[in-house]
Amino acid sequence: MRQLLNSLIVSVVLAVTTAIPVKAQDISLLPKYGSAQKTAAQQDADKRFISEIDKHYQGDRKKGAAEAAKRGWSLLRQGKPDEAMRRFSQAWLLDAGNGAAIWGMAAAQASLEKNSDALRLFAEADRLVGDDIDFAVDHARALGMIGVQTENKALVGDALTRFAKLQARAPDHVLNLQNWAITLYHLGNYREAWQKVKLAEKTPRANELDKGFVAELQRKMPRP
Repeated sequence: MRQLLNSLIVSVVLAVTTAIPVKAQDISLLPKYGSAQKTAAQQDADKRFISEIDKHYQGDRKKGAAEAAKRGWSLLRQGKPDEAMRRFSQAWLLDAGNGAAIWGMAAAQASLEKNSDALRLFAEADRLVGDDIDFAVDHARALGMIGVQTENKALVGDALTRFAKLQARAPDHVLNLQNWAITLYHLGNYREAWQKVKLAEKTPRANELDKGFVAELQRKMPRP
């Protein structure tokens, strides 16, 4: 079923590509199409897309949106944030309340260092996703990353507080511990970073720990 939807989305995108001038296509690379006023051709393409989804899922747009968001996440993990954004925006077009799509937009913008958009979208997703531990971990990671990049002490402090709370809630969440360690590393707190790495190495999913990061930490400060 997912393959059918992917083929459907691709075919609609190709149709839009042939119908719209290149300059107008740029909004597909922006979250929610940049909230811009669409051209008549773009509006027609949206109607065709929604009509095809309605036929395929018998009017269940939420299901279609969920599948489009999954496709977006797959592309994002492949390192294709622009293509991912197209899928997330399509998911949003089908269901504006799809938290996975808004979360994906936030993650994509963070990966492109579009920090203000990323923070705004993470805050919006926070109201939609609910009590999702993986979202909370990703949100904290983004706050830490952006805080370090922009030298924003408030964001860094917020991230560090969230890392600690998440550890109390899910002590074996290896990515939270790794994100915490990475933030500390960038702050020059190598000893504390090692403490988090050692905790991560004791978790059931320790194999997910980024060996490249551990090696970089080792270069800065040999394992204590």
